[in-house]
Amino acid sequence: MDRGEKLALFLGMLSGDGCLPIKHSGQGFRDYAVQFYNADENVVRLFNDLMSDLFGKSGKMHYNARPNKKMLFSICNYSKKIYSEITKMGFPEGVKRDALRVPEMIKNGKDGEKTAFFVGFLITDGYLRKDRKSILFHSGSKIFLEELSSLISEAIGSAKPVKEFVQREKFRSYQLSLNKLETAKILSNMPTWDNGTPLVLSFLEK
Repeated sequence: MDRGEKLALFLGMLSGDGCLPIKHSGQGFRDYAVQFYNADENVVRLFNDLMSDLFGKSGKMHYNARPNKKMLFSICNYSKKIYSEITKMGFPEGVKRDALRVPEMIKNGKDGEKTAFFVGFLITDGYLRKDRKSILFHSGSKIFLEELSSLISEAIGSAKPVKEFVQREKFRSYQLSLNKLETAKILSNMPTWDNGTPLVLSFLEK
């Protein structure tokens, strides 16, 4: 993967399980934190390695044991420089639910960068069934999934509809799914590690 693909992968992962919170220190100064959470330690380590490679600074791994749930792993990196660079790419500050978008640099990027962004979001907020026959995304951001669908359409030839669900009669969430043929087409174009292993399968197929 070249630098552009690594950056796209990083942004896709950040879109799924990361955030740029608006926080202040005890003295009232802004804390420019780049945060990322996932229940898979290897996914968090990949995000941290990408951040170190792209921006020259890694974060510290934290572990959070949760009753009746999987261990939650997280990275927090305090850096105004990194925070500012990410916001300039179009990533929102604070609550991202209604503000999250596919960055313009991804929409206008190379095919490999678009695919890497898709992979980043897939290994954080997506689900690949073990038989590799379908992919499902579930998100609180409708517009983001619609833009992701447009991105996917360039690879599979058609845009997929985003379905809306209402949970507990008031919480709205959205799903985007790919069928067997669409999933096979997407997976056939996945970026690979140096040893030729498809990136997405190394995280989603246990």
